[in-house]
Parts: sequence; C-alpha cells; structure tokens
Amino acid sequence: MKADLDDAAFMASLPLAQSVVDYDVERRGEEGLIERLLGEAETRILLVNGGMVAVPRHAGDAAPGALFCFNDPAAPRPDATVPEGSLSLALLTGAEVRDEALRPGALAIYLGVDRTTDPAVPYLALDIARPAPAVNAANVSADQGIDGSSDSFAARALRAFDWVELREFAPCASALESGLATTAVALAAWHANQRFCPACGAPVRPVLAGWAQACTGRGEERRLLFPRIEPAVITAIVDDDDRILLQNNAAWRRGFFSVSAGFVEAGESLEHAVRREAREEVGVEIDEVRYLGSQSWPFPASIMLGFRAHAVGTEARVDHEEVASARWFTRAELASAVAAGELELPGRASIARHMIEQWYGGSLEQG
Repeated sequence: MKADLDDAAFMASLPLAQSVVDYDVERRGEEGLIERLLGEAETRILLVNGGMVAVPRHAGDAAPGALFCFNDPAAPRPDATVPEGSLSLALLTGAEVRDEALRPGALAIYLGVDRTTDPAVPYLALDIARPAPAVNAANVSADQGIDGSSDSFAARALRAFDWVELREFAPCASALESGLATTAVALAAWHANQRFCPACGAPVRPVLAGWAQACTGRGEERRLLFPRIEPAVITAIVDDDDRILLQNNAAWRRGFFSVSAGFVEAGESLEHAVRREAREEVGVEIDEVRYLGSQSWPFPASIMLGFRAHAVGTEARVDHEEVASARWFTRAELASAVAAGELELPGRASIARHMIEQWYGGSLEQG
C-alpha cells in the first residue's frame, strides 16, 4: 500500500470537514449570549430549514441539481457535472431576525466567531422549522396565520430565499461557509430529532447557546444532554497491484459504485470495524489499515472516518443481499468507465468521492 498520501490536502478537500471559525466554547454558557450577539452590528445569521440552508434568490441555480439527495437510497447522488458556480449563504443581521430568534420555542445557535477578519464576525444559525407556541384560535382573526401574525417569519424566509440541501451547497461554497452550514444543519437536526429527555421523557430545552439540551423534568433540571454522533468507517481497499475495490450495494441504482462503509458497533475499535465490514460486504481479508481523515455526515448524525486498507487476496465474494456486485479497477479502467457513463461515482460532498480521487491521483469527470 502506497504511503505517499498528502493528508493535509485530503482533509482540505472535504467539503463537510471545514472549520474556519473559532467555536468560542467558553462563551456558550453566558446568560443572555444570544440576545447580546443579536444586538451587535457585526453578527451575521444564517437560516436553516430541515437540512437546507438559505442562499440568495436565484443563486441556487449554480448548484449541481443532481446532488439533490432527499429520499435517495444511493445518496449522495452522483454529479451530472462538476459544479461550475459558487454559492454563498444568505446572511442576515441581528435586527432582521431578532424577534424570531428570541420568541418562545425558537432555536438560535451560536456557531462561533471568525477572527480572521477585523472586526471579528460572530455567526448564529436560526432554525425556521421550529414550531411556534400554540395560539388560542379564538384570538386569531381571519386574516392572520395560526401563529398570530399575518405572515410568519418562516413563510417570508421561504419566499425570500432559495433553499439548498447541504450536500448541494458544500461543494460550491467557501471553507468558512461550508463549515458554518455543516455545523448548523447537524445541530438543528439533533434538536429536531430529540424533543424529549431519553432518561425520563420530559420535554427538553436548548441551552449552552444551542450546543446542549436541558431536561425540564421535575428535579432533573441539572441533567444536560449533548449530541450523540454515530461513527461509521469508510475504506478504500487496494491490492498488491494498487487496484481499488468498488462495490454496488443492492439498495443502490445499478452502475452506482462506492467504497466499503459501515457503522462502528458497540465496543468495537475503528480498525476492527474496517476489517469486519470488508469481510462481511465483499469477503476480503485486510491486513494493513491506514487512517486518512474524517468529515461530518449529519444525515442525520454520522461522522465518516476514512481509511485506506490493503487486501490480503483479490477474490471478492458478495452476498447479493446487501452488496450486489464488487469489482477491482485499475486507474485506466475506472477513468474509462466513468467517462463512458458506465459507472457512477458518489457526489462531491461525500468523503467516498475524495478517497477514490485521492487514490486515482486527480479528478474523475462523469460522462
């Protein structure tokens, strides 16, 4: 297995692994932090809605449409073309979102501060999908929405901006904004999926500037809950001839190929998970295992831990239940299959695509 891998360049290429801002962890517990930040002229706020982020109107046309990933068993979908345009977040001021961010039930998250600028810029995320408190219908006039206003903040935001799924946005965005969007989507998804304390069933409320939850159960106010992350290993398997092994899973479209991947089981080391998944999925034994890097995969709560591993033998055996087929590729064979449209690769937001291209030594253009 070749050892001349540029780990720094690999990590820099991963769209969902970028962290430019200072998380400013020590401030998260400050009383009234969100309200104070909303009052600062430098603060900028991005909007999140169910895994999507707001971008300026019509800017979404620059995103590669084939990356839209909802309800796709083979997600991330492959690119139709390499992204050509760039995307930027629609960033609002504190004055524009203050009322919504401070209303009961709202979720505003302090993402951190960008200290590379002068003055430094604090960033917040606001989840517009959070439901408003219940309103007595008898007190709502015929021309008002159920939230008591004639036009809710969420409704206005949905009209005012384009909404782009994170896997569309990240490959087209700067490292700063890709990192902000990834963190915002990950935390918003956690809050949306965990509304009650797993220990006692009482409702929870956001604390620590959105990075934790507090149980509201009687006598349980001191219980803090933090996001649970589901680790998954993903492995580029190579042989003595430096060929790569790619597989087509039964749930995927025919022609869609990627590398071996699976969740880490309880009590298991990452290295053991790499070897177990290779054995279970393609019947290949692994000896040498080398860590490459990782990136968040908040769909809804994973982190992908990338490895390159060396196969002891070259006979691949699939079960035809989870994995439909597997094949070894030389660089020339893979480039030819991709260019001819015979083989689809994972999308550019995925770590799998970058692992394959790192092995290949450059970009692979879909035919």
